[in-house]
Parts: sequence; structure tokens; C-alpha cells
Amino acid sequence: MNKNGTKKKHHFMRLLARLPLSVLYLLSDIAYPIMYYIIRYRRRLVRENLTCSFPQKNTQEIIRLEKAFYRNLCDIFIEAFKCLNITDQEMRRRVEVVNAELPERIAAKGKNVFMLLGHCGCWEWAQEVCTHYKNPKKNCEIYKQIESPYFASLMHEVRSRWNTTQIEMKQTVRTMLQMNAQGEPFLCGFIQDQRPDIKAKDSINFLSQQTWYAPGAEEIAKKVNAELVYLNIEKPSRGHYRLTFTEMQQTEEEKNGPFPNSRCFWRLLEQNIRQQPEIWLWSHNRWYK
Repeated sequence: MNKNGTKKKHHFMRLLARLPLSVLYLLSDIAYPIMYYIIRYRRRLVRENLTCSFPQKNTQEIIRLEKAFYRNLCDIFIEAFKCLNITDQEMRRRVEVVNAELPERIAAKGKNVFMLLGHCGCWEWAQEVCTHYKNPKKNCEIYKQIESPYFASLMHEVRSRWNTTQIEMKQTVRTMLQMNAQGEPFLCGFIQDQRPDIKAKDSINFLSQQTWYAPGAEEIAKKVNAELVYLNIEKPSRGHYRLTFTEMQQTEEEKNGPFPNSRCFWRLLEQNIRQQPEIWLWSHNRWYK
């Protein structure tokens, strides 16, 4: 697609994003039965992930949870897309940030902050946390390059709303070392529940399944004097989120393990998911089958 064509399509998306969320949620309601019953987007994978993660639930309970997930997934698309045109006032009204003084305390010690989170709720809205503290003043996020030029450009525009530095995954270490050398504390968000490659260094029991993971954020933190925190994501009601900065307090077992902060993250994420399982990204092929 040529550059002009991309700009024109983005212009249409921006115009559509001007619709109020109440109207956009009606579009989400229309999209749900199409995605669930007609397209059947990754239905088999979602059912398998839910069944393996909650072996104590019967088929009816799994189906109810499955449908709730697809409704939430349609909302996530709408909410991410709305970032193209949403006011700061509306974001403040819709996103509550709790314990924002935690990164400020860490930055006051001259340390960088790594914010770990999972694919819960609309993770694009998680960047709203950077408007709730004064320090660190620099904010960045890690992203994985999207193959489609159009969607890569669109997501770049969505994510640039908060003026954060976007770091391509392969450039993470180099960029972090450069930022750390500047001497001014920064906060960087890491979505840590991705499936790693076969070179993963450790595995844990997560949601009743053996789960391999990459302790990337923990290892990079040691190189750039960063302290790790967890961002707990809750969805009190449709279109509203509560984001809570949480200290990484390891158990004795985690402290004696190979990657204590990473293992602590997976425990906190599982607690987060079990609290509201429908808001996690069950359509992700997270486990090796």
C-alpha cells in the first residue's frame, strides 16, 4: 500500500474514532456474534486454553466464560481504536490509577522503573498511568514489529498518543543502555506474558499448566539499574479500568528460584486473571501443545 493510501485510510479511521464510546460499543455488540458464531475466530484454541486452565469448571461454565471473553475482545478492539480520538479528560474519567506514588519513590532513589503487565483488558490504555506521576518524566514501551505496513502504521499512531518512546523488541537492550547512560530515570512497560521461543530458560506452573517463559525484563533490569513493579489491571465496568501499581514481593520459594522477580510476576498475573478471567487474552497461543 502506498503512503497516500495509508494516510487516507488512517483519516477514515480517525473520523470513525470521533464517535462517542457509547456508539462504538454498539458496534462492538454487533461484532460479537459475527466473531463468535460466524467467523469463529480461534474458537478451538480459546476453548482448549480455558478448559486446561480451569479443569474444575464444567462445560457450561467454560462456554459462559468463553462468550464473556469474546465480548470483551470486541470491546478491546474498540477501545484501542478510540485512542485515535479521545480527550485527556475522558481518559482520566475512565481510567483510575492506584498507588502512582510507587514509581515516584523508585525514581527518587535514582533508579529506573520496569512496569510488568499482561494482556489484561485494553492494554493500550495502560499507558494512561504515565499521566498520574511526575517522575520518572521519560516513558517508553516495548513493541513487536507488525508485518502489515498498514496496521504497523496505525498501531504506531495509536500508541504515540501518550508521547512515549516506542522501542522495537530487538533494539531493547541497546536502547535501554543508551537511556540509562543519560542519567535521568525512566519508566518502561513490558508486556511479559508472551510465549517465548524454544530457548526459554525456566518454566513454572501457571494456570494449571507448565508454562515456559523468558525472564527478559528481569535480566535487562540488572544491566540498567531498574526496579520491577507489577501493574494489576481490573475492569470494574464496561469502558472503565482500575490500574494498580504493585510491589514485587517475592515468596521465600520465589526468592530461592532462578528468576525471583519473573516468578513473582507470573504469580501476580495468575491472581489478576483468576479475579476476572474474561479480560485476559485467551486467543493467544500461549502454551506449547
